[in-house]
Amino acid sequence: MELRGLFKDCKEIRISGPETAVITGLADDSRKVKKGDLFFAIAGQKTSGGIYIKEALAHGAAAVVAERGPDAELARLFPPAAWVLTGDVLSVLSKAASAFYGRPSERLTLTGITGTNGKTTTAYLLENIYKLAGAKPGVIGTIDYRVDGKLISKAPNTTPLAHELHALFSRMLEAGSKAVIMEVSSHALALNRADEAAFDVAVFTNIQRDHLDFHKDLESYFKAKMKIFALTASSPKKNKKGVINADDEKAGEIINAVKGRLELITFGMDKDADFKAGNSELLADRTIFELNAGGGARTVALKLLGRHNIYNALSAIAAAAAAGLDIETAVKGVETLETVPGRLEKISLGQEFGVFVDYAHTDAALENVLSNLRKLPHKKLITVFGCGGDRDRTKRAPMGRAAAAASDLAIVTSDNPRSEDPARIFADIEAGLKGAFLNYVVIPDRKEAILKAVGTAAPGDIVLIAGKGHEDYQILKDRTIHFDDREAAAEAIKWKIGGQIGGQSPAICI
Repeated sequence: MELRGLFKDCKEIRISGPETAVITGLADDSRKVKKGDLFFAIAGQKTSGGIYIKEALAHGAAAVVAERGPDAELARLFPPAAWVLTGDVLSVLSKAASAFYGRPSERLTLTGITGTNGKTTTAYLLENIYKLAGAKPGVIGTIDYRVDGKLISKAPNTTPLAHELHALFSRMLEAGSKAVIMEVSSHALALNRADEAAFDVAVFTNIQRDHLDFHKDLESYFKAKMKIFALTASSPKKNKKGVINADDEKAGEIINAVKGRLELITFGMDKDADFKAGNSELLADRTIFELNAGGGARTVALKLLGRHNIYNALSAIAAAAAAGLDIETAVKGVETLETVPGRLEKISLGQEFGVFVDYAHTDAALENVLSNLRKLPHKKLITVFGCGGDRDRTKRAPMGRAAAAASDLAIVTSDNPRSEDPARIFADIEAGLKGAFLNYVVIPDRKEAILKAVGTAAPGDIVLIAGKGHEDYQILKDRTIHFDDREAAAEAIKWKIGGQIGGQSPAICI
């Protein structure tokens, strides 16, 4: 495609140099540029994207999109290169990516899911519904990117950069997919990654404190989430819908802001809603509720555990109905999903106590999952958790309080410390514990902490390992290592049921 063809509908740019340059690919990483690529010089948090332009041109970039023109050296070394000037590289990237791949999202039924918690589980549930409907669904989310149940790649970002996003849409179309379910992060919305995604349905699960290291305050975080409704309203699709959790404290504000621009569908348990759950039972092996929707009532039996999964099921059923699927297929889809990786995932090897791994990494998420586990039959509840380094420090003390308040024993450990001193992370967590709780210990090594929790558990107890969920790595200061909570838990359980308690563990003596 010619350069000018990518930008024929874009008013925010000015092209200098050969507008007829043939563009054969899009790139934002100068190290991966190939001959004929259009390079987008995206500014990072610590660096200017412009410092990588020389490398991109040296690798054969046919043109550059940047916020400044070429300096004298670049103009001398690479005179044939075209230059696209803009004040917003990320916004222009979205427009160019959609055009380059032939606007693929306009030929898919596209559902975007945003909110603090529940995005991944809702996406899995909705995927299962679409499978039953024969739509060969694509999924773009926190765990991975996949189509028709086949893995494309693990997910470096919940929502990829725009050129990667539209490439995925295109690939899913080619694979025969008719529908795509997409988790839309607040970062992606704030950074314009989804600007040209043609949504049919926008789903809002809930809003709770998270990512304040990036958004700075809760209102900015909420504003970023709200953008999904504006994008859906401006989508070229017909019959666009907004699906909203009526029980969320921000529901009224969202409805007032969106009504008249989208058809609204609500779900909930406590307030009146189009899809409402009642008469719920939280059992050790399933979750049952009565669904009231479409003028009728029916019993729904989930294999997923906990009250929060009733909300997830409601959001998936409502989203499916919003896209035109029948309620019977939607209910069967949520009922037949066995599990979601790292979301209250049960690790069972025949032990006489429960072990669950969950992605909960905010105080509200931790409170929710612990509240659900406390409703299950149990004697003591033991929680292993930590907080990520180089991320929002304000949630650390509240997470400590949430864990200790709802657990018989809380074990504070490392999550992904990154470049931050783990001691400082522990100190921030303990600020919410000291003087208020005595039922906690700090064990810096995560494997040791999991061994301690499992080793302490008696028949009838429940162990929760929170924070990392599906992740199979741990990010340390100087390296990233393989670490999977599920594997560590299974190893600890095998060691314990092997009759070695009191002896030497695989790593420590507890």
